[in-house]
Amino acid sequence: MPGPARLARPRSPWVRRLTAVFFVVVLGLLPFLGGGYMLAGALGLVGQRAVFTATSCGVAGTGKNAYVACGGNLVVAHRPLRYATVGTRLRLGRPTSVRVLAGGQVETVGPAAVSGWSAVTLWGLTVLTGGALAVLRGRLRSPFRDTVLRVAGVPGGLTLGALFVYVVVRVAA
Repeated sequence: MPGPARLARPRSPWVRRLTAVFFVVVLGLLPFLGGGYMLAGALGLVGQRAVFTATSCGVAGTGKNAYVACGGNLVVAHRPLRYATVGTRLRLGRPTSVRVLAGGQVETVGPAAVSGWSAVTLWGLTVLTGGALAVLRGRLRSPFRDTVLRVAGVPGGLTLGALFVYVVVRVAA
């Protein structure tokens, strides 16, 4: 027979705050900053111009981690030809405009990349906005609270819109 039930010790307010900060940073700040940088690459604002020609495409990874990757020749201005991979499906033998970012990562340029990275960036903005509202929830007066909640819905709606555009562009390609 089991012993008497013990009541769970309530968590301190500091533990709850640190947990919330951790999730806002991981789920909000990292996608916002990382997605913003990759979005700038997809728009052609950062990185070096290059031309990628796919020579082969296939499924990389297994199970839930499977994705399509293409390998081929990468030509960057004033550098020798090298082999590279891109994590998206491309037509074989057709030159594609790409950007080589600071870490050596190759990012495609075009509507699919822009809409995808926009969705990631806006998701981060949505989480950051939600985190700020959670912190300020008790400090706002009633008329402002309603306005702020409506404003918080804007990044969420934009995220869904960018995700919809991404799906349409990927299906059409």
